[in-house]
Amino acid sequence: MTRNFPRAVAMLLVGASVVAAPTRADAQIRASELQSVAQTVDGTTIRVTYSRPRMRGRWPIFGTEAVQWGEVWTPGANWATLLETNKDITIGTKRVPKGKYGVWFVVRKDSAWTMLLDPKWKQFHMDHPKPNSTQIHVPLRVDSAAVEEVLTFSFPTLSANGGTLAMRWARTQVSADFTVTPSLSDLLPEKDAAPYVGVYAMREGKAKADSGRVIVTYEGGGLKARFEPEDPYMKTFALMRVGPNVFTAGLYEKGVIYEVLKPDMMFTFTLVPGKPVTFEVRGEDDELYFTGRRKP
Repeated sequence: MTRNFPRAVAMLLVGASVVAAPTRADAQIRASELQSVAQTVDGTTIRVTYSRPRMRGRWPIFGTEAVQWGEVWTPGANWATLLETNKDITIGTKRVPKGKYGVWFVVRKDSAWTMLLDPKWKQFHMDHPKPNSTQIHVPLRVDSAAVEEVLTFSFPTLSANGGTLAMRWARTQVSADFTVTPSLSDLLPEKDAAPYVGVYAMREGKAKADSGRVIVTYEGGGLKARFEPEDPYMKTFALMRVGPNVFTAGLYEKGVIYEVLKPDMMFTFTLVPGKPVTFEVRGEDDELYFTGRRKP
């Protein structure tokens, strides 16, 4: 069965910029060049701004004069590395309110490292702060890695509600998982979900005949829906409430939401009187994909 709605949404944005040739006033080569890396997850943006020291023949890096064991060290150079988040997040098990933080690591030889997020974020990299109660203390995983000549921050893994923040330098990688507050949930109290449960005859666009059914159930603490005949892309999906009588589709993989089709697929139910009897499904451009009508 073919349906008039997008199976997947993909967009490639290609940007071009013109860089002016440096003048004598702004040309400067630094031993540790500035970089910024950011990741957005469900509307929450985490940005790390840091200067990138190079190994420059120094080996090893950790446990030597470059970075001593037990040192409180900023993973960067010049000014302390800066972490910014536009919304509250959780790193490891520690809540991190939105704002700016200086990033420091307590570097240890035989035990886990600790990340100190210091609200006093503008500090010179040699002015090592002592661990204190104003900082957020986050345990870090320490792993061996392939040689990385230049200190590098990245977001190597992502999910629908979080990911991993990692730093690599020399043969060492340290990382911590983070989560964001979901903008939508696939959970809904049963008393709120019950009126929508049922079987709906489906009719595509302006067609005059039904082409299948939409079956809405309450399972695992939330509204679930599926098409008959089964849609191989959608399968069983979550109906996630966006507003009064308005839902979007959340797609599952191994029981975890991995994509939310907002605003590409919006279900709007009509109540008569007080009970959902019909719905429309429209896309971002308000194109009508299909309608549903409750069956007895």
